[in-house]
Amino acid sequence: MTNFITNNKKSDLKKRLVELISKSEELKFLVGFFYFSGIRELYSALKTNPEVTIKILVGLNVDCYNFNLIEQAETDQSSDEEKTYKFFESIKKSLNTEIFDTEEFYQQVRYFVDLIKTDKLIIRKTYEPNHAKLYIFKLEQDQVGKNALFITGSSNLTKAGLSTQNEFNVEISDYGFEDAEEYFDNLWNEAVKITEYEETKKKLIDVVEKETLIKEVSPFEAFCLVLKTYLDSFDQKKISDTLIAIMEKNGYKPYQYQLDAVKQALNMIDNYNGVIIADVVGLGKTIIACAIAKQLNKRGVVICPPGLVGDNNLKSGWKMYVEQFKLIDWEVRSLGDLENTSDFVKKLDDIEVIIVDEAHRFRNQDTKDYDLLKNICRDKIVILLTATPFNNRPGDILSLLSLFIMPKQSTITLDSNLVDQFRGFKGIFDRLGYIKKYCNSKDDKKRQRAQNNYKGLFEEDNIDLKKVAQRSRYLAKQIRNVIEPVTIRRNRLDLEGNPFYKEEVTQISKCADPKEWLYELTKEQSQYYNRIIEEYFGDLDEGGRFKGAIYRPFEYKEGNVEKLDEKGNRQFMQQRNLFDFMRRMLVKRFESSFGAFEQSIKNFKEITTIAQAFINKTEEYILDRDLLERIYEADDDEIEKQLQEYEEKINKGEYPKNHERYKLKDFKEREMFETDIQSDLDLFDEILDELNKLDLVKQDPKTACLIENVKKRLTQKPDKGEPKRKVIIFSEYVDTVLYLKKALTKQFGEKMLVVAGDLSASKIHQINKNFDAMYPEQEDKYDLLLTSDKLSEGFNLNRAGMVINYDIPWNPVRVIQRVGRINRISKKVFNALYIFNFFSIERGAELVKSREIAQNKMFLIHSALGEDAKIFDVDEEPTPAGLFKRIQQNPDKQEEEGFYNKALRAFLKIKDEHPEIIGNLTHYPPRVKVAKQYKENELLVFYKKGRLYVTTLSYSDDKSVPNRQAFEDVYDKVACEPNEKSLSLSKQFWTAYDTVRNYKPYIPGGTNEQSLEQRALNQLGTLINNVQAEALMPYKDFLRILREDILHYGTHSEYSLRRISNFSEAENKLNETIKEIEKLQKDLGRDYLERAIAGKRKISKDIIIAVENRKDS
Repeated sequence: MTNFITNNKKSDLKKRLVELISKSEELKFLVGFFYFSGIRELYSALKTNPEVTIKILVGLNVDCYNFNLIEQAETDQSSDEEKTYKFFESIKKSLNTEIFDTEEFYQQVRYFVDLIKTDKLIIRKTYEPNHAKLYIFKLEQDQVGKNALFITGSSNLTKAGLSTQNEFNVEISDYGFEDAEEYFDNLWNEAVKITEYEETKKKLIDVVEKETLIKEVSPFEAFCLVLKTYLDSFDQKKISDTLIAIMEKNGYKPYQYQLDAVKQALNMIDNYNGVIIADVVGLGKTIIACAIAKQLNKRGVVICPPGLVGDNNLKSGWKMYVEQFKLIDWEVRSLGDLENTSDFVKKLDDIEVIIVDEAHRFRNQDTKDYDLLKNICRDKIVILLTATPFNNRPGDILSLLSLFIMPKQSTITLDSNLVDQFRGFKGIFDRLGYIKKYCNSKDDKKRQRAQNNYKGLFEEDNIDLKKVAQRSRYLAKQIRNVIEPVTIRRNRLDLEGNPFYKEEVTQISKCADPKEWLYELTKEQSQYYNRIIEEYFGDLDEGGRFKGAIYRPFEYKEGNVEKLDEKGNRQFMQQRNLFDFMRRMLVKRFESSFGAFEQSIKNFKEITTIAQAFINKTEEYILDRDLLERIYEADDDEIEKQLQEYEEKINKGEYPKNHERYKLKDFKEREMFETDIQSDLDLFDEILDELNKLDLVKQDPKTACLIENVKKRLTQKPDKGEPKRKVIIFSEYVDTVLYLKKALTKQFGEKMLVVAGDLSASKIHQINKNFDAMYPEQEDKYDLLLTSDKLSEGFNLNRAGMVINYDIPWNPVRVIQRVGRINRISKKVFNALYIFNFFSIERGAELVKSREIAQNKMFLIHSALGEDAKIFDVDEEPTPAGLFKRIQQNPDKQEEEGFYNKALRAFLKIKDEHPEIIGNLTHYPPRVKVAKQYKENELLVFYKKGRLYVTTLSYSDDKSVPNRQAFEDVYDKVACEPNEKSLSLSKQFWTAYDTVRNYKPYIPGGTNEQSLEQRALNQLGTLINNVQAEALMPYKDFLRILREDILHYGTHSEYSLRRISNFSEAENKLNETIKEIEKLQKDLGRDYLERAIAGKRKISKDIIIAVENRKDS
C-alpha cells in the first residue's frame, strides 16, 4: 500500500480514516478548520466503534475561511471567552448552510451531540492560529504490527478535504510518531477548552440545538417569523432632517407615508438601481421623486411630457419642483426631445439619476424612442413615475423593468431570467385572450384555434370561461408579484388602513359616487347610433364595413397571411394594429361628440381621397413606417393630425425618411385593395349624409344636456365653510373641445377657460392662478375649465370640486387621473368631490328601460373597442350591466386595500400580545422546519431574496409540481393561534423538500430560429466567424460583447436587436453594416456591458423556514 493519500480513485482520506477509526482506541485530530461536514463523513465508522474517544483541536475559525481571511500568526490578544465565542459563531455559520440541510444530517446530529455530552468528542481551540493538519491514531491492542500511526498533509476535516478535493497527505507509522504526538499534546494542553467545562459544553449544545437549522419552533413562532421576514423586506433607509426642512419651507407638509416611500425607495435603489413610484393619483408622486433625488445628492435629468416641463420663471411644472428641492444642476427635458437628451447625457459624465414621469408611455420596446430612453438610463439610477404599472400587457411591464434591471440577470425574482419568464407570461396571456375573443366566433378556423388553445392550457375540450377568468387572474397576480419588489404603490384605502398613516388621510377629500347625466336620442338617431358602432365600425373579422385598406396594404400584397415568417407576421400585425387604432378611434370619437365625429369623418375622407389619387397617378402606395410606432406613444389627436400632414406631403411628392413603398403590380389582391378604398369613401359619404339628415350636429342633445346641468351647478350655493365650486369638463379629444367651445362660449363667455392644443406658458399661468389652491398668485377670473386630457396629468386643479367626463374614458386610469387633478393631498379644499358621466337613452322610454338602453349602447362600444377598452379586470366576464356599473364606479374604490396592511396589523397585534416572541425572532436561524395540522397535506417553503417568496407543493398526488406563490396567497395556510401544536415531520417531508429546493419552473416559449433575438445572434455569429474583411476587424471585439449581452444579460431593446439582425455580411453592404456597428458602438460605448455588470448588486437566496401542513395529527 502506498503511503501517499491524494483523494484519487485509488486512495482517498475518508476511506482510510474510516478503516483506522474502526480499529482505534483514541483519535487526536489537529485541523485548521472544523466543519461538521468533515466529522459527518466519519459517522458510520464512529457508530461501529462506540468506545473510541476523539480529540479535535481546531486551529482557525470557520468564518475566517469563509471570508478568505487568514488569522495572523502573531500573539492573539483575545481572551479565552472571546476565542470561545468566535468558535461558536463559526459553528453556527458552518451548520446553517445548504450542505447540512438534509435528512441525513438531522438524523446524525443527535448522535454527535450525545458524543459531546458523554465526553467521547472533546473539542479545544488552539490558543494561537494554526494551519497544521495532523491525524493521530492510537490503535487497539490486538492490532498486529503497529499500535500507532499518524497522517499529515493538506486535508482539513471537511467533506472536500476528506474525499472530493485533490489533496496530498502521507501516512507514517515507523518514524516520528512520538514527536507528532508531543507536538499535538503541547498544543492541546495550552488550548482553550470548549467541551470540557460544563458551562461551555452546554453553550455549544445550545448553539447546535437552538441557533442552527435543527432548532425546534412552534407553528405560531413560524407564522411570526414569516410575518416579520415579509415586513422586514420593506426595509427603509434613513433620510436627513434637511429634506424635511426643504419640504416645509416650500409649503409641503412632510406626510409620514411620503417620507416612508422615500426611505423605502432609497433601499430599493440600493438593491436594484431603480424604483417605480406608482402611488395613485393625488398622493404626491412628484414630491416623493424629488425627495428621493435630493437624498441621493447626485446630478440628474427629469424626462416628462411637454406640458409638465414648466416655465422658465420656475413657477410651475418640474422646473418649479427641481428649484424648490434645490436639485442643483438638474435638467428638465421633454420626452418628445429624447435624441437631444441622449446627446446631452452622453456628453456629461456626472449625470447619475434619471427620473421619467408618465413612464407608462414607454411600453413598446420596438420603437426608437424607447431605445433612446433605454440608452439614456444605462448605468444610471432610474426613478419611474406612473399611476398604471399593472394595467398593461406582460411585455409592457418588462419594458419598464428593463430600464434599470438586467433582464437575464435579474435579482427581483427567484429565477434570474426575466426574459424567459415574461415570454412565458406572454404566451399564456395571448392564448387566454384569444380564447375569450374567439370562442364563439363565426369564423370556424378562429373558433377551432380558440378550442385548441383552451385544450393546451386546461387539458379538456369544453371551454369554461370561468376557468379562463381564474387563470387570467392568476397570471395577473404572477406578473404583479414580479414587479412588486421594485414598486411603491399605495391607494387611499391603503393609507386609511395603515395605523401609521390613517390620520393623514383626513387631509384628502372624499369622492362621491359618480352620477349619470342622460341625454335623449330620437328612435331614428338611436338606430343610427347602433349602426355606427355595430355595423359601420365593428370588428373587421366580424363583418365591420370600414376596411381601412390604406392602413394595411401588406395584407393585399401578400394575399394569404396564414403562413408568414417572423418578419412578415410583424408587418401584418403592425399594420393590423394601425388599422384597429384608426377604427377604434372613430368609434370613440362618435361616443365623444357628434361634432368631433363629423370632423374626423371629413378628415378620414380627405386622407383616403389623397391616397386614392396618388395610387391612380403612380400605381404605387407609400406607408410611413414611423406612424406604426407612434400609435403606441402619441395621443389620438396627434396621430390624426400627423396622418393628415403625411398624406399632404405624399401628394406633393415629399416622402418620409422611414417609408415603405408598395407597387400595386405586386399585389396579389390588387382589385380588392382598390375596391376597399372606394368602399371606405362611399361609407364616409353615407355617414356624413345621415348625420346631416338626423341633425345630430346642429341640434346636439348631448351638448344641450351639458349646458343645462353646468348652469345649475355653477349657480348652486357653496356648502358651509367651502369656497365656490369650480367645474372642469374633460374630453379625450381636441376636436370635441373645439366643438364644445363654440356652444359653451355663448352660455358662459369669459368665465370659461379653454385648453385645446399646446400649452403656452401664459395659459399654464392662467390655469394655475385660477384652479391651483397652492399657487402663490391667486385670482378668480374663471369658473369653468374646458380641456382635453392634456391637463389630466401633472396639474393641481383642486379649486375645482367637480369633474365632468364628456366622453367615457375607456381606460379607467383616465378617470383616476382626471379626478386626481382635483383630489390632491397638498391642500384639501372640499370635503366631497363630484363626478358626472354622460349616457345616451331613447326619447320616451321609461326610466328602467332607459337605463337598459344606455347600458346596451355602452356595451356595443365596448365590444367594438375590443382590447382597447380596459374597463373590466382580466377575470371579469363583460356584461352590459357590469360595464355600466364599472363606468360608474367610485375611483377611490377601484382598488382594494393592499395585503401589506393586513400583515402589518397582524404583526402589531402579536407584538403587543406576545412581545417576547417577537423579540426573539431576530436570533432565529435560517432553514428551520415545523409541521402542523391543517385541512390539506402541503409543504410551504419560504425564501428570502430581497423580498419574501414562497414555493408550495401539494401532497395530493404523485403528479403535483411545485408552485410559486405570494405570501398573500398562502397567508391563511400558515396563520395560527399561539397554542397550535407542532407535529412531527411526515415521511414525505424530505422528498418534497428536496423537490421544492431543486425546482426549476418550466417556461413555455423559448428562443426559436425565427425569433428576433436568435436572428440577431445568427447575424453576429456570421460577422464574427465568417467575415474576415480588414475593415471589420476593429469591431470584432465589440460584436462579441453584443453577442455575450444577448446570450447572458439581455440589455438590448427589441429596436436595438432589430438593428443588429439587419446587419448584413454581403460584400456590397459591408460598408453600410460597419457604419451601423460604429453608430451602435458610439450610442452604447465600447465598455457598456462591463459597466453594467460592475454596477449590478448580487442578492443571495436563502430559505427562511419550511412549514408542513398535515391533515393527520
